[in-house]
Amino acid sequence: MKFDYLKLAEIVKERRTELGISTRKLSEKIGVSHAEISRFENGLKPSFYFIPFIKLCKELDLDMDNLLKTVGLLEEKEDKKYVVKIMNVNEDYFEIYAANEHDAAKYVSEFVIQNGIVELDFNKKFLVEVEEINEELEEQMKEDPLIKMQCENCDYYCPYCEECFFGE
Repeated sequence: MKFDYLKLAEIVKERRTELGISTRKLSEKIGVSHAEISRFENGLKPSFYFIPFIKLCKELDLDMDNLLKTVGLLEEKEDKKYVVKIMNVNEDYFEIYAANEHDAAKYVSEFVIQNGIVELDFNKKFLVEVEEINEELEEQMKEDPLIKMQCENCDYYCPYCEECFFGE
């Protein structure tokens, strides 16, 4: 997606107007001239310094991540599917969609500890292994009954689509 600075300018101007804030008042709050804000909002200045832009988003109550995705400056990455193996008293396996291995391990570990899903002995090592699920591993998981989703009893499990939404 190509960066659409005119759309960004339009969203900012529309939100500022909606809140009834003048360019002069906004410029005082974020530390730039009102002329600079006006040039930005009218598409004459396709860039804005980072710190004033953060302040602008805060003052206008705009979600910066969502705004940058909307105008094509941030790419929304699709979550990948991971199998997380928790080893303590027993070996337990969980499937989860996450942005990366670290998030997958974090979400599952937090979930397991907070909800008492598996038996834990805090005097033993708590080990976590994470592996991205590719087609080959997906087939292996279908054949191996030990590797299965263990979320059926958790609050984040949807029995209709059979997916766990913990961490979303």
